Amino acid sequence: MPNPKEQSQAQEQEEGSGKKSKLKLIILVVLIVALGGGGFFGYKKFFGKKSEAVTYQLDTFLVNLADPGGKRYLKLTMELELDNPKVIDEITKENFKIRDTILLILSSKEFDDISTVGGKLALKKEIMAKLNGMLHTGKVLNIYFTEFLVQ
Repeated sequence: MPNPKEQSQAQEQEEGSGKKSKLKLIILVVLIVALGGGGFFGYKKFFGKKSEAVTYQLDTFLVNLADPGGKRYLKLTMELELDNPKVIDEITKENFKIRDTILLILSSKEFDDISTVGGKLALKKEIMAKLNGMLHTGKVLNIYFTEFLVQ
């Protein structure tokens, strides 16, 4: 029969090995989750469905700027980068609404608002935000100005 001191040491060793096995189990679970998440990310990045982005050119816009005296005008042509081809059908169907929205934005600008690179970028963001608020089948990813003339 083991003495009480040996018995208490054996119990401590069992408790210590129980804690170690729980720690090993937790580490194993964390590793499995991390590897699984990394594998899923890698699969989506390299083997997932590729982007179907397409572009659509809008007809040229010609508007008077909101400058005092109204002597300046803006001629603007832009190409929309869309996240999927279905958006083209929606833009074609709702062309009058989209053109109206863009015309209102453009005609509210003064020369000083759009004469700098920062002003042009802000204009792109504003147009993109309005269009994305109107579209239901996808969204505008980017806007490219292919003609920008102020006179």
